[in-house]
Amino acid sequence: MTAPQEHPPRLYVPRRANKVYPLDLPGHGADADGDTAEVRLEECVHAITRAVEREGLKDVVLVGHGFGGGLVLQAVSQLPEPPKRLVMVAGIIPVSQRSMLSALPQRARGSFRILSALSRFSRQEFRYPSSVISHYLCNGMDPMAVIHNLGFFGPLPTRVLTAKVPLEDGPPPCPVTYVVLTQDRLLPPETQERMAQRIPDVEVVQVDSCHQVMLYKPRELADILLKYA
Repeated sequence: MTAPQEHPPRLYVPRRANKVYPLDLPGHGADADGDTAEVRLEECVHAITRAVEREGLKDVVLVGHGFGGGLVLQAVSQLPEPPKRLVMVAGIIPVSQRSMLSALPQRARGSFRILSALSRFSRQEFRYPSSVISHYLCNGMDPMAVIHNLGFFGPLPTRVLTAKVPLEDGPPPCPVTYVVLTQDRLLPPETQERMAQRIPDVEVVQVDSCHQVMLYKPRELADILLKYA
């Protein structure tokens, strides 16, 4: 998002984004040594608000993808100043006091329960099988590109996914854009659109992509996000 669009770049063209801050939630990234399954939803929401305050981010655009959508939607109401905009990319928006897992289609919920039970039985962390990644998260991508990215899919935070989400009534304190991924097999586009309509005055845009749009259509997603930067 901060790379020049021309090579060599023109010196008088300003950068279109001042700073991009990728956040590692508890149990992920730099904190991956912990037990991801035991990470609590409140920890993740607090990590988002703490990062905004610690970094002194102003006019921030909060972006949440998939299950991260429910986290940032909860975090915006806890920030001392509302963000400039909230962008949810195929974001999971459950009914208040329901889990984010409950918002998934029935087949996805059933698969989650089976795989979760197998993980507990084998005493291993719950991870997406490579077949699920290929056919439901990265469908349409080049097979070699999928193989190259398999290592980025870590254990799932099962406690976060099954916890009740206490979303507040009424509209969020900032404008919201919902990015519908039209080729998403994990979260079908019609399900995404229904969840988006739970947010008053939401702006809905579409990208022809699978669930992992950051890997499949990074330029298209960056163009959308840079409109608000």
